[in-house]
Amino acid sequence: MDGEQKRKLGQLLVFGFHGTTATPEIKALIRDHYVGNILLFSRNIETPEQLLSLTSDLQKAAKEAGHERPLAICVDQENGTVRRLSTGVTALPGAMLLGATNKRRYASVVGQLTAKELRAVGVNWNLAPVADVNNNPNNPVIGVRSFGEDPGKVGEYAKEMMNGLQSEGVIATLKHFPGHGDTVVDSHHTVPTIPHDLKRLQEVELTPFKACIEAGAEAIMSAHIHFPALETEFTPATISYQVLTELLRHELGYSGVLMTDCLEMEAIAGTIGTAQGAVAALLAGADMLVVSHSESRQRATIAALEAAFAEGRFDQKRLDTSFQRIAALKANYLSWDRLPRREDLKNVGSTFRQSKANAIYADGVTVVGRRKLSPHQPLLLFYGNVQHRTPAEERQDEEHPLVEVLYKKAAMAKAIAFDDESQNWERCLAEAVLYEQIVVATSNIAQAPYQQRFIHALMAKGHKPVIMATQNPYDYRFVPKSLTFVASYEPTEPAVAAALAYLFGQGEANGRFPVSVSEGGR
Repeated sequence: MDGEQKRKLGQLLVFGFHGTTATPEIKALIRDHYVGNILLFSRNIETPEQLLSLTSDLQKAAKEAGHERPLAICVDQENGTVRRLSTGVTALPGAMLLGATNKRRYASVVGQLTAKELRAVGVNWNLAPVADVNNNPNNPVIGVRSFGEDPGKVGEYAKEMMNGLQSEGVIATLKHFPGHGDTVVDSHHTVPTIPHDLKRLQEVELTPFKACIEAGAEAIMSAHIHFPALETEFTPATISYQVLTELLRHELGYSGVLMTDCLEMEAIAGTIGTAQGAVAALLAGADMLVVSHSESRQRATIAALEAAFAEGRFDQKRLDTSFQRIAALKANYLSWDRLPRREDLKNVGSTFRQSKANAIYADGVTVVGRRKLSPHQPLLLFYGNVQHRTPAEERQDEEHPLVEVLYKKAAMAKAIAFDDESQNWERCLAEAVLYEQIVVATSNIAQAPYQQRFIHALMAKGHKPVIMATQNPYDYRFVPKSLTFVASYEPTEPAVAAALAYLFGQGEANGRFPVSVSEGGR
């Protein structure tokens, strides 16, 4: 490849790195290989001030290397359970909580607030919203990251969030095409298969993407999932010409930027391999190739792409097509004279923004049952000590946020972690004898069934605990229907605070389940 071809190839690459400062290695990739896009994770982020310094340093490296436009710097700031910025910023509700409010405009508001905070710290591209339809209660990776199970509703909410982000100058990305909502395995670990026929895919999985494409979607991320109805070979969508080009480009008429999910996920790295996966994805129709973690895999990816070009596996026209799509998108959003300044941080995480978000959290609280509690009487909280989170969520809180919130709201409260050990249960049940008010906080009972057994053990002793599902509303399927059940949809501080406020008679619960949580409907 000549110099100009290498510059163009660099704009197709999305690389990550480790550390809270720009490493010599990532600067070298920006300088020597013209890598034009950076993906940040929690490992790169401490505070808004630190993040702005980091993004500014990365942009300085790009400008000194002669990049025509600033780097696209992206994060997964879906909000809720998947957020890379969590300290010093406004805590915003995730997708399923928004779906529970039944107020579509909230998705736009959250999109706008998210974009304002991202722009202030130098992030100009958000890998959100999730347009997956979560119609499988056993989905281990999407769940509350989805707006719900109704394809039309998911499409409307995804469109609102997309428009909200873009209206404030941040690129939005629909994911995970053609749909990750009906899987029972996580593509971080293996290749899931969605076996439905094309008619069903058109009616469910593809509906939100079609709605957003018609509304002007500018970026879409592919899924590492096999769709037999679309691809006869056992080929993940990310490297399938039938899915990315025939379906998305030709049939759905999408003309924007198409990026892969991370090519280091096992669905790709453990099969075709990251470097050859990048080549295959480009040949299938992808524009941006994501390698999030390993510098050695990143350099191997560059070498594989350059070799494929030299061998004629893709030509100048194919390179130019993707380069031009990316350049056009960057021209709409990025310029050297619109980079953030230190004073832009003044409103990040402000009380005003958090109060707007808190009103949405309160509107999403969903309750079945009528029991209320008193913050002025003794109250015992049991909470599962394992969150059972996914690789997409990254952060593992040392303490459940509900504990700290409870202690602030109820002076006579006590919190005890419970697990699957019999000795732990003996202590818990002995403590419960002393309390009339008991709350059990659950988290993904299907993945940790000891939580269900613990609830039954309490009831066998004559207790009627209030159940608070702090992450997965599908926990309702495992809870005796005689108990009051409260869904907060996420274990974030404002979400559990809103749920507790309702139980203490200090707030309302207007939310409705956006997914079917029991046999016979919602």
